[in-house]
Amino acid sequence: AEMIATVQKEMEKEVRRIKTDLENKAEKQQVNGQLEMCFSQLSVTEKEIRKKADMKDVNTVVDGKADVDEVNKALLEVNSQLSGKASLSDISATLQEQALLNSTLISELCLGRWIWKSLKTKSGGAVPWNIQTANSDPGNLLWEKDKTFVTCVTPGLYEVTLGFFSRRKPVVKLHVNGESVLTVAASPQSVVHHAGGRLQSSGRYTNSNITGLTHVDFIALPAR
Repeated sequence: AEMIATVQKEMEKEVRRIKTDLENKAEKQQVNGQLEMCFSQLSVTEKEIRKKADMKDVNTVVDGKADVDEVNKALLEVNSQLSGKASLSDISATLQEQALLNSTLISELCLGRWIWKSLKTKSGGAVPWNIQTANSDPGNLLWEKDKTFVTCVTPGLYEVTLGFFSRRKPVVKLHVNGESVLTVAASPQSVVHHAGGRLQSSGRYTNSNITGLTHVDFIALPAR
C-alpha cells in the first residue's frame, strides 16, 4: 500500500510537471506570435518612416523658413511703401483735374478742316463739304459727308478760315442758322492777285490755281 501511494504521488507530481510544461509552452507560443506581429508592424513602420524626410531634412526645411521677425520686417517695409503711394481720393481728384484740363485744352485747340472735293454746288449755290481732313473735337464739330453745313454744338467765338481756288474770283457767303452773316467778294487791297480778273494758274499747275480767294474772320456763334 505504501508503494502504491508513493507511485501515485510520483505520478501526480509528473502530471503536474507535464501540465506546467504544457502551460509554459502555450504561453511561449503565444508570446512568440505576439512578438512576430510586433516585428512585422515595426518593419512596416520603418519602411514608412524611410519614405518620409528624416530629422536632418526636417531641420533643414525648418531652418529655411522665415521666422517671425523677418515676416514682421517685411510687413513693415510693405506698409512703408504703401504709405508713400497716393491715396484713392488723391488719384480721383487728380483724374478730375486732368479731365477738366483736357476739356479746357480741347475747347481752346478745337480745330476742323473740310474740303470741297466735288467742285459741284448744290441748290442755291451751296457748297457741300465732301471730305473731313481734321477734327480735334468731333463731339462739338458735327460733320456729315456731302452736307452743306457743319454744326457747332458749343457756342462761343470761332475763327473761320476759308479759301476758294477757282479760275474766276467767286463771291462767298457764310451762313449761320440759315442767315448770311459774311460775304467775301474780293481780296484785300493790300494783296495784289496778278493775271487781271483771273486767278493765277501757270507752269505745271495747269489743272489748279496757285492763288485763290482766301479770308480769315471771327464769328460769335450762339447756342443751338
